[in-house]
Amino acid sequence: MREIVTLQLGSLANHVGTHFWNSQEEYFSYGDSAQIKTEEINHDVLYRQGETSSGVLTYTPRTLIYDLKGGFGSMQKYNKLFGGVDTDAQQVPWEQGINRIDRQINKNQYQQELDRMDSQHVNMDAAIQQLDQSVNNWSDYNRIYYHPRSINPIVTHQMDNDITPFDNYTIGRQSYQDNEKETDIFEDNFRFFVEECDNLQGFQIMTDVDDAFAGFTEGLLNDIRDEFAKTPIMTYGLCDSHAQYRTDRHKQKIMLNRALSITRLSNFSSIYVPIYTPTQSSIQKCGLSSYLRFNELSRYHTSAIIASAIESNSLPYRLKHNPLTMADTVSKLNWVRSTSLASLSVSLPLPISENGYTDTLENNQQLRPTLSFLDRVAVQDKNDVYGEVLVARGLPSNMRQQSEYLEKLYSNFKDSNDPLQARFSLDCAFPLPETYPHIFSSCVNQDGFITQQTSVEPAQSVPVFTQFESGSILKETVDHHLNNLNKIAFNDFYEYSQGESGLSREDFLETKEALISLSDNYRNDDDSMML
Repeated sequence: MREIVTLQLGSLANHVGTHFWNSQEEYFSYGDSAQIKTEEINHDVLYRQGETSSGVLTYTPRTLIYDLKGGFGSMQKYNKLFGGVDTDAQQVPWEQGINRIDRQINKNQYQQELDRMDSQHVNMDAAIQQLDQSVNNWSDYNRIYYHPRSINPIVTHQMDNDITPFDNYTIGRQSYQDNEKETDIFEDNFRFFVEECDNLQGFQIMTDVDDAFAGFTEGLLNDIRDEFAKTPIMTYGLCDSHAQYRTDRHKQKIMLNRALSITRLSNFSSIYVPIYTPTQSSIQKCGLSSYLRFNELSRYHTSAIIASAIESNSLPYRLKHNPLTMADTVSKLNWVRSTSLASLSVSLPLPISENGYTDTLENNQQLRPTLSFLDRVAVQDKNDVYGEVLVARGLPSNMRQQSEYLEKLYSNFKDSNDPLQARFSLDCAFPLPETYPHIFSSCVNQDGFITQQTSVEPAQSVPVFTQFESGSILKETVDHHLNNLNKIAFNDFYEYSQGESGLSREDFLETKEALISLSDNYRNDDDSMML
C-alpha cells in the first residue's frame, strides 16, 4: 500500500498541517459537488481505515500531532467521530498522561458553525468570511476528525509560559526524554500507526525549528532511526521569517536553534528541507505578486502557501499508477549520500491563461514565476542542480498546445533524459477548501486561471508547479547559518549546556564544522575550479 506516516511538531508546523489535511478532504467530494478529479491519487497512502467502539467505520489521517499544553486551542482529543474510547484506543494508558486539551478555550465562530452542521441554523458563509479576524490558533480552521492517538500534547511545558519558555534546542531534547517517561507516546501512539502499515513507504515530518521543537524533533528522529534505519524520512524544517524577538539575545537563540537543526536533523533525515515563511519581498522578486495578495505576518496565510507546495510535492508518492516513491526521490536528490539538503519552490498559481495554452505562450514571457522557500537565494549565473523532481498539476488536457506549454515550462531545467530528474504532469489541480485564505488576486478566476476580467467568484482550485531540488542553490543558505553562528559566543548561552541533554562547547564547534562541510558539498562547479 506504500503508507506514509506524517508527524507535525509545533505551532507553525500544525498551521501547515491543518491546511494540508483540509485540502485532502476536498479529494473526498462526491456526486455533482465534486470539483477535483481524484482518479490519480491513492488515498490509503496518507489515510487509515479503522472502527469506533460503536462499530462505525472511520477513515482518518495517519498522523501524529505534537504541541504544547494549551497549543491545541479548542481542539479536544475525542470528537464527534470518537465520542469515547474506541476499540483501537482501549489499550492506551491515557490516564498516565493528559487525556484532554484545555477545554476552557472558547471555539471561534467557524468551529461553532461546524458543530451546528446537523441543524438548520448554520451561518457558515459569515464564519468563513471572518476567518482572517477570528483565527488565533491552527485548530480554529481545522475541518478534520483525527484519531485520538493523533493528538499528543507535550506535558512538560505550557504554551506562552514566560517563566519556563520552550525556546531553546537543549530544552527540547530534554523535554522529549521527560515527555516519553510520562506518556510513552512513541511506544504507544507512534507504534500504533506504524505497525498497522503493510508496506511503510516513509515518514513525512513537519517541524518548527525556531524554538525547542527542533531539539524535541531530534529526540524523536533518533528513536525512529533506531528502529527504521533505512526507511526514508522527509523532514521539513519550518522557520518564521517574521519571528517575534523578545530581545536581541532571543534573536540569537533562534539563529542558534536553526543552525543546530540544519546540521543535526539532516543527519537523521534522508532529505532535510529548510522552509522559511514567504514574505512580500520574496513574492515581488519571484514574479508572483500579480497573483498573490497575502499578509506576511499571518501564519494562517503564509502556512497556506507552504502547505500547497508540500502537498503538491508529495503527489508523486501518492499516485495509483507509476508512482515515484520516497526512496526514489531520495536516490535522485541524495545519490552521493552527502547532499541530504533540498530546496522546495512553488509557482502558485502556475500561470495559464483562461483563453488556453496558445494565448499563454503568446502573451507570457515568464511561464515559471517560482517562489523559493529558502531564506537566502543566491543570484548565480549558473546553478548546479544535482537532482530534482518537478510536479505540474492542474493542466487541462482539453486545451491545444499543452505539449508546447510544458516544453517551455521545463526549458530551464535539467535534461529530461537525466536519470536524476523526474517530471510529473497531473490533471488534478490543487483544491482550495473553504478554509483556505482568500489570497489570490482578482486576476485569478474560479478555476485558478489568469484572466483579464475581474473575478467575482473566488478560485476553487489552482494549477500549481513545484520544483524539489538538491543543488548549489543551497550553499548560500548554509553559509548564512555559518555566518550567524560565528557571531555567537556559545559561553554566553549557558542554558544550552545545562541538564542531561545539554550541549558542550565541543558540540558547538562540531556544528560549525558540519556547516562548513555542508557548504563544501553544495559548492558550484565554477567555484571549485577557482580554488
